[in-house]
Amino acid sequence: MLDRPDFSGIGRDIVQVLNPGPSWGGAAVFFALLGLIVPYPAWATHETDHRFTISGYVRDKDGRPVKDVRVQARDLRDQSVDPVNTYADGSGFYQVVLHLHNTNAGDPVQVSIKDERSGVDEVKKIRAEFNPNDRRTEREARVNFGPEPERSPSSGAGGLVGTAEPSSYWLYGLGGILALVAVGAGIAWARRQQAKAIPKRRGKKH
Repeated sequence: MLDRPDFSGIGRDIVQVLNPGPSWGGAAVFFALLGLIVPYPAWATHETDHRFTISGYVRDKDGRPVKDVRVQARDLRDQSVDPVNTYADGSGFYQVVLHLHNTNAGDPVQVSIKDERSGVDEVKKIRAEFNPNDRRTEREARVNFGPEPERSPSSGAGGLVGTAEPSSYWLYGLGGILALVAVGAGIAWARRQQAKAIPKRRGKKH
């Protein structure tokens, strides 16, 4: 039987890191520790320079979303890159991540959809356009199937190649907020512990 993890020990370690005083150094260490707990979508697959994300929507001829349709993406030049399959969700949205490297910049990529139930069967080809020297910017493309929906003034650049799915950003924001709240709570806890320790130290001097 596996032993239960000692969460109290982890808490004591964090307090010891922050106990010398609420400093930016202590907060940075606590933030780093929290990063091991708070999940971010960007950590799910590969490093930025090892992935190429393709996302978009699948719609029928009337512009209605098609769910559960199979979507496949494959590099047409580099046969060592495994094709990736996924399925569109209830809103017709899909996202696939190809394991591409810097040497795959400019490779032709085929994105295909097929669903016998709805009769959807279409193939599109794009190029994996990205800067091999840029290892921070997400490497991505937008490929939609079916008619484009009418854009409202607040819709932004949806549907354009190189844009990110907006729903991913709120996940980053939520994770950041939770991290900041946890850092603040950790610092406040350390201050209370330090305040309690001061009277004890003074009592020992007498």
